[in-house]
Amino acid sequence: MISLFGRAPAAPTGLTAADLLGGFESLGDNCEFGIAQRYAGIDPLGLFRLSSAPLADLTHAVETRFAQYGGPDDIEVRVGAGGYLFCHSRRYAFAYHTGDTVPRVRPADILDREIRRVGYLKERLLADLAEGEKILVRKGPPGETEAGVRRLLAGLRAIGPVTLLRVCEAGALAPGRVAWRGEGLMQGAMPHFAPYAAATDADLEGWLAVCGRAYALRNSLVEPPSLAPAGPPLFAMPETTRHALPAAAPGPGVLTGARPVAGLRPNRLHTVAAEIRLPESFSGTRAALAFVDAAPHARREADPACRGTWQTVYTATRTRKRQSEAEVGLMLAGPAGTAVETRNWRVTEGCLPGVG
Repeated sequence: MISLFGRAPAAPTGLTAADLLGGFESLGDNCEFGIAQRYAGIDPLGLFRLSSAPLADLTHAVETRFAQYGGPDDIEVRVGAGGYLFCHSRRYAFAYHTGDTVPRVRPADILDREIRRVGYLKERLLADLAEGEKILVRKGPPGETEAGVRRLLAGLRAIGPVTLLRVCEAGALAPGRVAWRGEGLMQGAMPHFAPYAAATDADLEGWLAVCGRAYALRNSLVEPPSLAPAGPPLFAMPETTRHALPAAAPGPGVLTGARPVAGLRPNRLHTVAAEIRLPESFSGTRAALAFVDAAPHARREADPACRGTWQTVYTATRTRKRQSEAEVGLMLAGPAGTAVETRNWRVTEGCLPGVG
């Protein structure tokens, strides 16, 4: 709490998005927050960072210091959709993506590795809980009660002086707001969560806003810390350009207005952003920026309901090792003749437009 008789501590300067989200650790319920951390430029180790973790199972595991999770009689590796290998607990409904696929890797080949991994991450989490430095994040699905979260908090605080941030979709709290709900418990509100079937649609802007306010509350700051700005433009095209489909293009669309970009730094996050205007007669189904042949990270596509006015769209990606050039463009989907206008294109180093 901020003293009435003293000045509030100054917010740190030069904090990057990765620095901010690196001070938080996920406790489920799925991998969305862990993906947001990746989009911010950090891939920290964490027992539940990319794991499913139902509240009742998580609470029991915490109350028993994870004694029943992770042994040879508990862990199994299964083949999931698309041939991806998932590590499952027999005792709990915990499961996470191992990063491997069949037939390149057989489940039996990585079982011992995953048992060791879970064992190491359990000990690491218990040590972090005892220390109490990180803010723990519990993403609350519909139906998860405050009473259940408070029982989880009690189990956590029996181990150490932890702070738990419960994050729900906006309702009683406005999007981006965070408030104390008692000793050691904060509640924050996201505008929306990513669909469970598409957790890679994690809203990085929303997570940064919530975590920034939680950081401020935890450290008795008047305002959330200002994040370090993005680097200087590596590419800029301010003029207005019209893009149109000569033929019908189903989703995800075809690339239009492609431009080369040089001067990228390898293995860094870069963002392409622009303003886009959909005409009142827009009949397309998608308009989105893209780095060609690159996996998208944080992104915002054009809102088809927002017509006749300019809106900002962007997408970010991480460059590959030794990559210094890329191609950017607009993905457009819809019937023949679908057209939009863009302006103020810019490519910068950073995880979001204006954020380093």
